[in-house]
Amino acid sequence: MRVGKFIGRKGRHAAAAPGQGAAVPDTADTEDPGAADPTSPDPTSPDPTSPNLTPPEPTSPEPMATAVDNHSATDSHSSTDGDLATDAVLASGTPDGENTTGTALPPIAPPRTPATDAPQVGDHLQPLPLPRLASTTSSLPGLRADGGLLGDRWLGAASLAGQSHLNGGSTAQDAYQFTLSDDGSLLIAAVCDGMGSRPLTSQIGATLLASLLCEEARTVTAGKLAADPRAVLGGILDAACTRVTRLRTAGLPGLTDRDLSCTAALALLPATGTGWATRVGDCAVLRLAGEAWETVFDRDGGPVNMVSAALPHPTPAEVAEYAPLAEESPGDCLILASDGLAEDAFGSPAVRAWLAERWSRPCDAAAMADSLRYRRRGSHDDRTALVVWSRQLRNG
Repeated sequence: MRVGKFIGRKGRHAAAAPGQGAAVPDTADTEDPGAADPTSPDPTSPDPTSPNLTPPEPTSPEPMATAVDNHSATDSHSSTDGDLATDAVLASGTPDGENTTGTALPPIAPPRTPATDAPQVGDHLQPLPLPRLASTTSSLPGLRADGGLLGDRWLGAASLAGQSHLNGGSTAQDAYQFTLSDDGSLLIAAVCDGMGSRPLTSQIGATLLASLLCEEARTVTAGKLAADPRAVLGGILDAACTRVTRLRTAGLPGLTDRDLSCTAALALLPATGTGWATRVGDCAVLRLAGEAWETVFDRDGGPVNMVSAALPHPTPAEVAEYAPLAEESPGDCLILASDGLAEDAFGSPAVRAWLAERWSRPCDAAAMADSLRYRRRGSHDDRTALVVWSRQLRNG
C-alpha cells in the first residue's frame, strides 16, 4: 500500500569547506528576517503548520516546522539546533571561563571533523557550540553506523545523536537492529526511539526492545507471514513487550515500564513477494524510488512527534498500525526512520533531495553516517535511518 506520495526535487550543493555543509537555499527552510527563530521553539507548542509528505508548488514556500521533542505533547526539549556562539563558559564548563582556582582557561578549539558536502538548510545558521557528552553510564553512542550484505540484500544504517543532546550533555535515545529469520527467508529490521520524558532510562528500553523484536521475529518464516501477517506481527510485538517487562522486573526492579517506554517500527521482508511493517508511535516507514518518496503509514499532516501509544504496552497488537510492503522495483529502497529524520524529510525538499542523492546507491557505514550530517534550522532530535536496497539495484 502506497499513500501520501511526494516528489523530492534535486538540490544543488556548492563545494563545502572541511567540516561544513554547503548552504542550500530552500523555500521550505527560509524565512522573513523579522520572523521568530525556529531554532528557539516554544517547548510546549508544536507547530500546527508542520508539512505533510506532499510538497507545495515551487512558488509556495513551505512552512518551517518548529521542532519539539518526540513522542508526546508533554515531552519537549528546550534546547535549540545549537545556533549558539561558542563562548568561555562553553569552552571551560565553568562560569566566566575560569577553573576552580580562578585562573582563566584558554578556549577549546573546535574539534576536527571530516569534510562533507552535506547541506546547511535555512538562513542564519550560526556556529555550533562544543558538544557535551552524557555522564550517565547507560548512555548510547553519539554515532553508530553499519553497511553490508544481510542475506542477499544490502542494508545500511546510521544513528546520530541530536544537537539538543550534544548541547545539554544528555544521551541519544534512538536504537536500531537487524537480523535474518532462522530459515533465511526473511530480512528483519527494527528502529526504536526512547521517550523524551524519560531521558535517563528510555534509551535502555529502546535498545532492549529493538533487539527483542528482532529476536522474536527470527522464528517466523515467509510462509507464516504470508498466511496471517497481522497475527504474526502482533505476536512479535506481544512477545517482545512481555520479555521487556520480565527483564525489567528481574534486573531493574527500581524502574517501571514507563521508564523504558519507546516507539518502534518493525519490517519483515521476504526474499520474494509482499513484506509487512508494523509500528507503534511516530517512527516512520518510507519508500524511496529515484527522487520520489512515499510514506507507508499515512499521516494526518500534524507534527510527526505526537503519539498516543508507546511500548512496552499491555496489549501492543491493539495499538499498533500494520501495512503491506509491495515487492521492490529496481532502484527502490525501504527506509525505517526515527521521527527526527522523518520530520526533516517531510518538511524540507532540500533534505529529501540530499538523502535521495546519497541513497541512490548502497552505502557503506561511513557513507551512511555522512548522509545524516546535514544541518537544518530547528532540527535537533536524534536522526536514525535504516535503509534496505532492492536486490536489483545492488546487483546492477
